[in-house]
Amino acid sequence: MQRLFLVVLGSLLSPQRAHSRANCKPVTSSFCQGLGYTTTAHPTGAPGFSLRETGQIVEAACSPNVAVLMCRVVVPECGSEESSQMKPCRALCEKVKTDCDSALKAKRLLWPTRLRCETLPQSNCVQGQDTSVPETPPASCQTITVPVCSDLSYTETVLPNVLGHTTQEEARMALQVFAPLIQVGCSTHLKPLLCSVYTPKCLSGIPRPPCRTQCEQAKSGCKSLMNKVGLEWPEALRCEAFTTEFCEHVQGFGVTQTSTASCQTITVPLCRDLPYTETVLPNILGHTTQEAAGLEVHQFGPLVKVGCSTHLKPFLCSVYTPECVLGTPRLPCRTVCEHARSGCKPLMNKFGFQWPDSLKCEAFTTESCEHYGVGSSGGICEPITIPMCQGLSYNQTISPNLLGHTSQREAVGKMSFFNSLVQTMCSVDIRLFVCMVYAPKCLAGEVQRPCRSFCERAKRGCEGLMMSFGVSWPDELQCNSFPEDKCISEDSRPEMLNAEGLLAKLIAGGYSVRGKTLSLKTAHLLLTLMDADKTGDLDVVEVFKLETYVAVLRREYVESYETRTPPSVTQTQMKKALSLREFDLDDKTFRVLWQENRSKDGIDYDEFVAVLTKLQILKERFQAHLLSLPCDCHVASFSFKQFMTSAII
Repeated sequence: MQRLFLVVLGSLLSPQRAHSRANCKPVTSSFCQGLGYTTTAHPTGAPGFSLRETGQIVEAACSPNVAVLMCRVVVPECGSEESSQMKPCRALCEKVKTDCDSALKAKRLLWPTRLRCETLPQSNCVQGQDTSVPETPPASCQTITVPVCSDLSYTETVLPNVLGHTTQEEARMALQVFAPLIQVGCSTHLKPLLCSVYTPKCLSGIPRPPCRTQCEQAKSGCKSLMNKVGLEWPEALRCEAFTTEFCEHVQGFGVTQTSTASCQTITVPLCRDLPYTETVLPNILGHTTQEAAGLEVHQFGPLVKVGCSTHLKPFLCSVYTPECVLGTPRLPCRTVCEHARSGCKPLMNKFGFQWPDSLKCEAFTTESCEHYGVGSSGGICEPITIPMCQGLSYNQTISPNLLGHTSQREAVGKMSFFNSLVQTMCSVDIRLFVCMVYAPKCLAGEVQRPCRSFCERAKRGCEGLMMSFGVSWPDELQCNSFPEDKCISEDSRPEMLNAEGLLAKLIAGGYSVRGKTLSLKTAHLLLTLMDADKTGDLDVVEVFKLETYVAVLRREYVESYETRTPPSVTQTQMKKALSLREFDLDDKTFRVLWQENRSKDGIDYDEFVAVLTKLQILKERFQAHLLSLPCDCHVASFSFKQFMTSAII
């Protein structure tokens, strides 16, 4: 019986029966809806055009017919390459270009270089919303008569569908080839998917587009059965041609399934140090456990580590471990995906890899992009990676910076001059000011500039020191080039921090190892070490010195000890680390110190920082008491080694 079924299935789904309109794909771009056509051969944009840039131009609404022109060129109607009747007219192009010139310049948008008005036809073409091609009367909803789709949660459809069928009878005939697959039940998602394609739900005369995630679930369930008879998933149902934009409207599927799900703490190692700590599953790729998601996302670890794009990790985690918002996963952002892809795709191609089909940016929407720091003009915030600028009162920046550097990698090379100057702390404002120029604060995709007064304070504190070395204040940082209002002033500087505030700042600054942060107990030790004036909290200078101190310890731990499983410092390694710092302990004292601080596998990151900080505090106290002696001498009967033994044992 099974063999007979496979034979029948093979004959029904043979290539000879493939639908002739397979090359036409649905128009999925939201800004190209309602223009009189629903299918295109280039759903992701014609060669040489960027769909994202096109969307930005359309959304600028700089001309009444800007959508008609841009969409019919970049996402052309099926057949428009051969028929001038479907192409926009030359006069329309010239009018839109004139209308949009100033508006695009104001938004820092460029007219597509490949869109040359003189190449478009002058007659028998689309003039605008009123086209030379007779407009189709407004479609009306009709009761579903296709038997296989007559028991859905909706009862009305509208045609033509995304495959171009103009009648339900035509759709029914094409749908028959899938009857064996539906009957065998290879996927519960197959029938709803097919009906959403062939008899789409009608909403005010407009067909509801199919859901990409539903397509992937159906394909996952049925593809193996089809492969048994040597068949491929139909080209007409390519999941990449659909988007996730309307998945929330699919009843009993997708994100609506998680409406009653509960948030869970993120355990996937790659995503444990994000701004959010909880996720919800299944994700949009169908992973139902974090273990399954972690196994797949692990393959991207080398790309994240090499830093081909600062947006790669946030994007991957938004897909595999999406943020949980009231039991619902926050959707990924198309713009973040595009930035991650543009940064990493060249490197991947160099080694023979392709950007994964499952992560095609065109499958995502811009619905949640504002949450990810994408501005209305297309700018996008990114995590700060410049070491000197991490752990400030902000942790997101944007490129290009105020000096035109197009990446943080370029900026960090140009600002090396300021490294030693910042270390001197000639002004409490110098570090923050320099960073606000080279790694400016980003808020909702928009750059935040420092105030002129802020620049003047930083310059006033450091200019004298610079002149003593024969160096003048840089021309590109002249204070009169900065604004006087709508800018960041001294109020943006970090406030005095107690132990709790210090710990929060260290966590926000990324001073963690594999998601493990320092404890509050260790934060108290760090505060004690750096609190020179004994006020119980740290000012901006003390915080900067503390961050430098912790950064050195963290780098040593990551480079020398993190490779162990689990990451930890062995007894021999700890003894060597103490010796390098001239903590002269006898064997008995070291054994006591080791037993008090070691865990099962050795000394972990938090304990490593705590032990070294505690010993540094003791060392500085001993030296301070020596300085307070009435004579320049050493007390022979009480050495530093004895002091440490007494304090520890």
